[in-house]
Amino acid sequence: MDAVQQYGDALAVVTVTRAAQPVGAVFTSLPLATGGQVTAVHVDTGGAPAAEGATFLRIAEDIGHAAAVNRAVAALEPAIGWVAIAAPQVTWRRGTIDVLLDAAARTPRAGALGPLVRTTAGAVASSMGALPGLLDVLRGRIRPDGAIGWLDSACLLVRRTAWDSVDGFDARYADAGRRPELADVDLGDRLGRAGWLTVHVPSAEVTFDGWTGQGILEPYDRALRRYARTRFRAPARALIALARRVR
Repeated sequence: MDAVQQYGDALAVVTVTRAAQPVGAVFTSLPLATGGQVTAVHVDTGGAPAAEGATFLRIAEDIGHAAAVNRAVAALEPAIGWVAIAAPQVTWRRGTIDVLLDAAARTPRAGALGPLVRTTAGAVASSMGALPGLLDVLRGRIRPDGAIGWLDSACLLVRRTAWDSVDGFDARYADAGRRPELADVDLGDRLGRAGWLTVHVPSAEVTFDGWTGQGILEPYDRALRRYARTRFRAPARALIALARRVR
């Protein structure tokens, strides 16, 4: 059995730009979020200018958000044991990351932690929910409520040992353009199967008013079918296929 990689307590914040979208407030507001040292990582797949003061990783083609984040995390130094994944348009509020880290310290099996997400108008955005069951898949939707099984990658903090234990995002989920993306739901499910907790921390907040400049690389129905194939038995998969034909 391979030895488990040991990481330090350092923190990185990773953001991905696509379709030449510029980096928003995710880095400029970062000093509000934590009093600690942070490695800022900007990954671009669409021709955006490099964010000032950030480690820059240019990828020549749009491989999707999940795959781009995977590449960034794989390149981080072993000293970094915590990774905050955040959209370019996220604005951190005071102490957000420190509150998430404190919650993680109190919950050793927390693999992913997410803040309360508000729109710029102040409304609470849907950024978490229960893992979908068969009925949800039949209806072609994922509920943003119930027991917390997934967090939106618009903003979440991951423990790197937990991330490694499930090999990060499944890069086959290549951005279907609907929230939540199946990559986020799949990550939450696999973390849970590996014994990690997905934790919502409402005392930590960010402001985010939606993804912009994001390309759609895969139909949502196709991503949902992939999710179902790996989790439901053959009779259920047949029922899902029949429901799709009826629709």
